[in-house]
Amino acid sequence: MKQFFRFCLVGALGFVTDFGVLYAVVKGLGLGPTSGRIVSFLVAATVTWKANRHFTFVKQDAGSVREWLQYLAFTGVGGFINVAVYQTWLWFTDHSTLNLFLGVVAGSAVALMFNFVISKRAVFAERRAVQ
Repeated sequence: MKQFFRFCLVGALGFVTDFGVLYAVVKGLGLGPTSGRIVSFLVAATVTWKANRHFTFVKQDAGSVREWLQYLAFTGVGGFINVAVYQTWLWFTDHSTLNLFLGVVAGSAVALMFNFVISKRAVFAERRAVQ
């Protein structure tokens, strides 16, 4: 339960990062809501990978590009779920700041459990040496 709580705290950090980057690239750089969301997801996923590896799953080493890519690949499924829910939300609403925000909330909530299980069981699982 402690890990899940920590995962949720990191998720909150990821959410703030995700929406902050989304807002900056859509409103500041003029990207569309879909391309903006892809950028914001990649930035937020990188932040949550680093925070989860040290805070949630307490890994002492710095991690590797391989592990980061594995995290992106596995959570990419969760990201697909997240973005699909976001896109569905925007399909039924306008692209106001409130609806961008609510779309991120909905996508994040749906993907939360999937991402926790895949992170715990695949990405940050203890590796046992084969004898």
